[in-house]
Amino acid sequence: MEEKTIVIVGAGVAGVSAAEALRENGCKGGIVLLSRENTMPYDRPPLSKEALTTSSSSATFLLRDKTFYEANNIDLRLGVSATSIDPHGHVLTLSNNTYLTYDKLLLATGSRARTLPLFPYASPGIHYLRTLNDAQRLKEDMEKLPQDANMVIVGAGIIGLEVAAAAATQGLTVTVIETGERPLGRSGSPFLAHFLAEKHTEHGVRILCNTHIINVEKCHSGYCLSLSNDTQILANLVVVGVGVCPELELSTLAGIDVTPAGIKVDAQGRTTIKDIYAAGEVAFHHNMHYGTQRRDETWQHAASHGAHVAKAMIGAPDDYSTLGSYWTDQYDLNIQVIGNPLGTSEVVRGNPDTEGCLIFHLDGSTICGITAINSTRALRKLRRLVVNSASIPIEVLADPESDLQNYQPTH
Repeated sequence: MEEKTIVIVGAGVAGVSAAEALRENGCKGGIVLLSRENTMPYDRPPLSKEALTTSSSSATFLLRDKTFYEANNIDLRLGVSATSIDPHGHVLTLSNNTYLTYDKLLLATGSRARTLPLFPYASPGIHYLRTLNDAQRLKEDMEKLPQDANMVIVGAGIIGLEVAAAAATQGLTVTVIETGERPLGRSGSPFLAHFLAEKHTEHGVRILCNTHIINVEKCHSGYCLSLSNDTQILANLVVVGVGVCPELELSTLAGIDVTPAGIKVDAQGRTTIKDIYAAGEVAFHHNMHYGTQRRDETWQHAASHGAHVAKAMIGAPDDYSTLGSYWTDQYDLNIQVIGNPLGTSEVVRGNPDTEGCLIFHLDGSTICGITAINSTRALRKLRRLVVNSASIPIEVLADPESDLQNYQPTH
C-alpha cells in the first residue's frame, strides 16, 4: 500500500477514525478524505446537548484539529462529495466537476435524518437534527422564543428526549409525541424508559405515547397539530427526531449490493465490488460477538468499525466484535448502555434516585447488556459480564452488597 491512494468518502467519526488507523498501521500512500460539509469534521453527539445549551464555539466539537490532518498527510477536502463511482476505472466523479482516482475506496457516508411529509425539511419553525448547521439553526430559533412558548418534539428516542431536556432547561413548554407504547422503544429498556419519562414529567415535559399526528396547519405563530387522541396542540417550534436512513445512493448507482439496513459488507468491510469497502453507520456488517449481520447507529461503533475496516484495507485484518454502546446526558443524569438493552427481562441493582443504579438486561439467563444511570465507574468494572455472556443468579445481581466484580459466573 506504500504508493497507493485510499479515498474515504465521508468525514464523520467513521471516516476520520479510518484515516487515523491507516496511518497508525503503516499506510504510507495517499489518503484523501472527502467531506460534503464546509466545516472541519466534528462530533455529532454534542449537537443535541451542548450545542443547544451552551455558547461553546463549534471548534470545541471538532473530531481532530487542523494540525492532525497536516501532520498525518491526510488530504482533507471540505465541501466536496462524490456523485458517482466508476468501479472498473477506479474513478470518482466529484461534486466540483472534477475526477479522483483511487486504488481502494472506503464509503463512510453515514446516515441522513428520516423526514416526514407533514414536516418538510428547512420549513420555517421545522427542525431536524443531523448536522452542525441544523443544531445552530435550532439553537437560534429556540433563543428567539419567549419562555412560555410551545415546542413539540416528534419522536421519543434518544435525540428527541435530549432536545426535550435542553428545551425544558431553558424554560420552554415541551410536548413529546410518540407513536409507540413508550419512549426509547428501540434503544432503551422498559425500566429506563419509565424512569426517564418520570424525570421529564418532573421538569414539565409532557410525553404523549400511542399518539399520531393526523394533520398539520400553519397558523400565525407556528403550527396547529391535530392528534389521533382528538385533541389539537399549538407548536411554535417543531423538532422531528424519528430516526435515520443510511446514505445508499452512491453505492446503489455503482451497483454495490445494498439492503434497507445498509451496504452489504463481509467481516472485513468489503462490499460486493472489488477494492470498495464500507464502514460505520452505513454498513450492514458482521459482528463476531453477536454472530450475525447488523447495522449500528452509535458513535462507538462508527469509531471502532472505521478503524477495523481501515486495517483490513491495508492487509492487517482483525475480528470485529465491538459491543453495541451509547450514552446520553439529560438534566443531571448520565446514562450509559453497553450491549443489548432489550433482553427478555431485566434486573435493577441500586436506586437511580439516590446513588445511581445498574440495570442488567438478560437474554434468558445470560447477561446481554447493562445500563448505568449515574454509575459509569461500576459499568466499566462489570463490562466483562456482557463480553462473556455471563449467567449470574438474579438475587445476586439485584443485591447491591454482592461483589460482582470478583464473582465467578457460569457460562
